[in-house]
Amino acid sequence: MATYGWRKDRSLEEWLYAEGHAFEFFQAVRLLETLYPERVPVGEGSDPSKVVVKFLGKTGLEFPPNEVDHVTPPAHEDEAARMKVNIMSLAGALGPLPHSYTEVLLERLKFNDTAMRDFLDIFNHRLISLLYRVRKKMRLGFDFASPGKDPFTPYFFSLMGLGTPGLGKRFQFPERCLLYYTGLLALKPRSMAGLENIASHFFGVAVKGRMYQGRWYNLEEDQWTSIGTFGKNRTLGQNTVLGGRVWDQERAFRLVVGPLTFRQFEDFLPINPGFRNLCEITRFYTGDEFDFDVQLKLNAAEVPASRLSSRMGPRLGWTSWLRTRFFKNDDDQVVLSPDRLPATSQTGQ
Repeated sequence: MATYGWRKDRSLEEWLYAEGHAFEFFQAVRLLETLYPERVPVGEGSDPSKVVVKFLGKTGLEFPPNEVDHVTPPAHEDEAARMKVNIMSLAGALGPLPHSYTEVLLERLKFNDTAMRDFLDIFNHRLISLLYRVRKKMRLGFDFASPGKDPFTPYFFSLMGLGTPGLGKRFQFPERCLLYYTGLLALKPRSMAGLENIASHFFGVAVKGRMYQGRWYNLEEDQWTSIGTFGKNRTLGQNTVLGGRVWDQERAFRLVVGPLTFRQFEDFLPINPGFRNLCEITRFYTGDEFDFDVQLKLNAAEVPASRLSSRMGPRLGWTSWLRTRFFKNDDDQVVLSPDRLPATSQTGQ
């Protein structure tokens, strides 16, 4: 069933030429650019004979009821379509010229003298073309180009830190998937709330961050304390360390993913893309300053009983439970480290 006001027995092109006044100006011009892709886009060429459409200003003292007066199809292949518009004209009710000029112009048109009108239309065409070009350049989504080919994509990649072409191939998923999160990725400093929002929306599951997950860090040998004539790191209260490792409470955090169904749970195991994608997004967002791990929370009703099988057997430490009864609480025993990612020889697609 056709939408109210649309004709089922004619094409959109035929409707444009028959009832051009029913279209908005920018909609009509965009449609003409789509119909004639071989011609020069509006406002981008220097040869008027090769443009998609030639704009004419509506001359009259009445208040215009719509943006477009009418659209005339090209008479032959080498000619552009013509569009008479009401939104901008040097003469007329909304034009900058005094009404006396419009009255003189109308008087001349009564005697088929179009010289003055044609002269003004030279400037009308250029001004209207620039109006459309400005709208097309500055309105995101106005130009329906494929992802990565529109003028705004490089700006967004630069804001999030991927402006250099070599940086865009660091992910196993298409980097254009991150364009939606430009606002969060461009913020400095970055926050745990921002990471939670990005990960939750990207994967479609709940992701919560737990900060201050302290852990031990091994010290390099040149950081050890030694005494004697050639000792080092032995100033009490400043750089003296007893032992070969230190505890850092602030350097690590944990991402809790879930509750998950069992199928979602398997997607976030290190052998599947979900875990790698989560680690890549997290590392890109936080940088190398922090360490993290991932805790998977499986819905209590989804915990399976372990059954030996040659096809889909349980994986020790990941999907193996000695279940004697149904779980009352969600299972969160599986904690994974990014260090468990399998090696890959392929960069991002």
